[in-house]
Amino acid sequence: MADHYWDVNLPGPAEGEEAAMVTAAVEQVGGRQLADWAVRLLSGRARPGDAGDPDIALIRGEAGSLDPELALDPHLPRMLGARVLVYHWHPRAADAVLAGLADESAAVRRTCCRVVAAHGVEGLIPTARTVESLLSDPDPRVRSAAAQALGEVGGESTASALQSLLMDPDSVLASAAEEALDRLAERFARPDLRAEPEY
Repeated sequence: MADHYWDVNLPGPAEGEEAAMVTAAVEQVGGRQLADWAVRLLSGRARPGDAGDPDIALIRGEAGSLDPELALDPHLPRMLGARVLVYHWHPRAADAVLAGLADESAAVRRTCCRVVAAHGVEGLIPTARTVESLLSDPDPRVRSAAAQALGEVGGESTASALQSLLMDPDSVLASAAEEALDRLAERFARPDLRAEPEY
């Protein structure tokens, strides 16, 4: 049930198609304007259809792919704004992404973790503490996305929190934690941070 709910609440194309969609939107709208709009959507300062803003279909995909009852769900514009930032970053988005990590919507929190994972070294290192708190998020996909993001923004001390997830019953989360530990080991030139062989 939770998986179906999540799938419905994260409408849109596959990841490769998401990137292509954002690239096309940059070409049509302009990079700076697209980033500004994405930040305003994520922070709730813009809504689909606002005068002067692009058509939300540019970043939403085909309307037919959305559940009609959820097409106007309040979280959707915030999630779409964050999704743009996964592929098209601007440093001025950092505060909006940090706020999005604490959003009431699991879809927004997860997508903001994806932004952190994609652009962690570009001004998002200060989000590490907030991201680490999401390792205990009620939504399993948020927890997995947080683990992945910590590989990019976590410090050496983050390793212990990730190590504790290696035996988690959720294999997706355990795998994300292992990958994050590998990334920490690489970032800090600390092979000892990698997952223990017995795992």
